[in-house]
Amino acid sequence: MTPLEKKTLFWDTDISKLDVKKHSRSIIERILRFGNISDYNWMREQYNEDQIKEVLLRDRVDLDPRSINFWYRYFNIDEALCTKKLLAKTQELYWKNS
Repeated sequence: MTPLEKKTLFWDTDISKLDVKKHSRSIIERILRFGNISDYNWMREQYNEDQIKEVLLRDRVDLDPRSINFWYRYFNIDEALCTKKLLAKTQELYWKNS
């Protein structure tokens, strides 16, 4: 695997200590949230589509509704799952502010 070199995505982390395999979930999430096309291309070289989808579906990726909609459509994930994630995110935000 190619080493991760994009320090601007990991401003809060010592990039030399990131392991591409061991920290895959965090790396994928960060690229989905803040990455550009070259970051996305790097991610696709490192991880397969199923690994990326798993992060979107299983983990509570902190994406805005527009990004959730984009990535779910891009990876052809069932729209009902996207709606469920958006509703859960709305509820989560509501309870945080109360």
